[in-house]
Amino acid sequence: MERLAKLLFFIGLLVYFVITVVVRTPAEWGAWVALKAVPGLSLTGVSGSLWSGRAGSAQVVVNGHTLDLGSVQWNLDGWSLLLLKACLDVRSPNLQGGVCHGVGGTLGVENLLVDQVPAKVFYNNPGVQIGGVGSATVQHASLTTDGQVKDLEGRLTIERLAVNVGTGWFALGTFAADATENGQGGIALNITDVEGDFGVQVQGEYTVGGQPTLNGLITPRENAPQPLVDAMGVFTEALDDGSYKVTWPLGG
Repeated sequence: MERLAKLLFFIGLLVYFVITVVVRTPAEWGAWVALKAVPGLSLTGVSGSLWSGRAGSAQVVVNGHTLDLGSVQWNLDGWSLLLLKACLDVRSPNLQGGVCHGVGGTLGVENLLVDQVPAKVFYNNPGVQIGGVGSATVQHASLTTDGQVKDLEGRLTIERLAVNVGTGWFALGTFAADATENGQGGIALNITDVEGDFGVQVQGEYTVGGQPTLNGLITPRENAPQPLVDAMGVFTEALDDGSYKVTWPLGG
């Protein structure tokens, strides 16, 4: 009974710490956790406390493009501090979900939804214009400080994807990709078409510091724009059944 009483007293002290000390900690500490967890993130107009804070404006740089997240609010899960990590429930007009930053620098993500992202952030080439909007859901993910992916289950969707290579805009359709960890610290993608003039069955991989790879088939449908079909011969291999074999890097 005496041991149980001591245990309950110790737990009570920890709860007291969470309730009284953490609540009074400035929101800048919560902002620091977010900045450490998300590379390329900037926050302005931070107010509130570590427990419940707000940034009047948030931006994140993705693939050389600046993405405006609008105002961001977060709430700290106090119990996560007892597990030596800081877990925040984050909300903005186009982002919501849970983010945890561990003592060792590991970033964890749970039930994260990112919506209305311009498709151009996924591809950075000055000679090609990309149109459309994307969204992503991440059921769970775990990343190290150097960008190595240890665990991932998510899905990416790009709606109304269009491309302009200098000869006018061509609508490609809507596409989706299931994302998992590739066993080598990177991301594996299984890309398929949802609707549009091109059937797509392509597998891709990407690891931080490496070169993205693509392998699979693209099949133009009856209404596919002929100029775009003709252009596919530059970077794909035409097959006898009318489909095109995609390999990137070329010759890989």
